[in-house]
Amino acid sequence: MIGEIGPTDAERTIVLMAHHDAAHTAFFFNPAITEAVGDAAPWVFEQNDTSPPLMWPTVAGPALVSAGALLGRRGLISLGTFLSAGGAAFMAHIGASEVVPGANDNGTGCIAQLAIARALSERPPESTRVMFLSTSEEALCEGMGLFMERHGAELPVDRTFFLCLDTIGSPHLLALRGEGMLKLREYPAESLHLVDATAEELGIELFPNLRLRNATDGIFPLAAGYQCVSIASCNQWKNPSNYHWKTDLPENVDYGTVADAIRLSDAVIRKLDERWF
Repeated sequence: MIGEIGPTDAERTIVLMAHHDAAHTAFFFNPAITEAVGDAAPWVFEQNDTSPPLMWPTVAGPALVSAGALLGRRGLISLGTFLSAGGAAFMAHIGASEVVPGANDNGTGCIAQLAIARALSERPPESTRVMFLSTSEEALCEGMGLFMERHGAELPVDRTFFLCLDTIGSPHLLALRGEGMLKLREYPAESLHLVDATAEELGIELFPNLRLRNATDGIFPLAAGYQCVSIASCNQWKNPSNYHWKTDLPENVDYGTVADAIRLSDAVIRKLDERWF
């Protein structure tokens, strides 16, 4: 879904993104696991600012099978087969499980997008076009990938800014420093400085220095070289609250964090409308 506001002939564009789908759950996502680890070994989270590379085994399995076949190493083939079978079983378990309510992930982002659209309709940007984009993010962000295939050529890299809102209802607001399922990419320093400085001006505290080994929709403009940022949130264990779990309900959303994300995003858009990078 795409909507627009602002001058139709504007040279610059801000794309405000928030995916509108909800995920299947699995036993692995039970927040009790994270809580148990956090209580028993808090150093696991205190010393790590990057989430685990959960997709690596998915790629490593077939790669090891291929390498084993080329080198004639049955041990590599066996290990790759084991990893591949485990990955397939895990994905099958997810596919067979129920769909979660999705209040935090990502009802919060969609509500924030609507609130910002209302604010901009009351006081429209003067020199910048704002696009409101909502896609399906599950299954490797395919919705965002299709958007970039169809519209990327219409969005010059030096005149387009992407702002992603993803799971912003946990207690602590943050701007991801980097993300990527296989290759970890750092977000542009200029974009992060803009968000950090704006948050400081508004008195909004951002949780520092977190990176994601999965992906938000922001990964596509990040990989394409755009100025971009992904706004998210986390709990005390540096994870999004109720992530992919049946407790992802409206009553468990931290609405103060959502309000801060709305204020921050609106202010960033206003700044870019007044003065580009």
